[in-house]
Amino acid sequence: MLTPKQKVILEFIEKYLEVNGYAPSYREIADHFGFSSVATVAEHVENLKLKGYLSSDESGYRALKPTEPIQVNGDSIFSGFSIPLFGAIQAGKPIEAIRTSETLEIPRDMMSKNVFALKVKGDSMMDDGILDGDFVVVEPCNQPRNGDIVVALIDKDNVTLKRFYREKDHIRLQPANRNYQPIRVKKVTIQGKVRGVIRKFG
Repeated sequence: MLTPKQKVILEFIEKYLEVNGYAPSYREIADHFGFSSVATVAEHVENLKLKGYLSSDESGYRALKPTEPIQVNGDSIFSGFSIPLFGAIQAGKPIEAIRTSETLEIPRDMMSKNVFALKVKGDSMMDDGILDGDFVVVEPCNQPRNGDIVVALIDKDNVTLKRFYREKDHIRLQPANRNYQPIRVKKVTIQGKVRGVIRKFG
């Protein structure tokens, strides 16, 4: 769900694109809304990306574009895709996996075959922008690449969310918070890799 400020920023970006053919700069967004710093714009834009409403390519300047389809004046900007919510996953110490009968609505660009969602508990992935209470959208994958953020099953019953690194004689599951130590295991089952993050406010 969008905050009122995020909604008007998204509407401004969409209308600016429609009129000019390219996205506004952060400074233009800041000037339009009276923000004293572009850092405030960057924070709003990052949250819109995390929620799936905005994306950007690698060209940098004026690279923002809304995720299709956009319905900022309708009931929802999401495209109506619902995926299963398989309970909670610990971004910290491993916890027992819990499955529920709930679903989560996601934007079209996160949709893929057999994706599912997990609610994050803990703050060990905060430096990667995954916070306590967020939902991660997970794509099944058993052969991750080094650096992928994965859902790892340890000892059959415990799952954790970490970055995956295959090293000489073990697997390192790396947190993104200096207050946590990496988990090193000989064997692990990878249940999927993270495609995106959904954050709900209010």
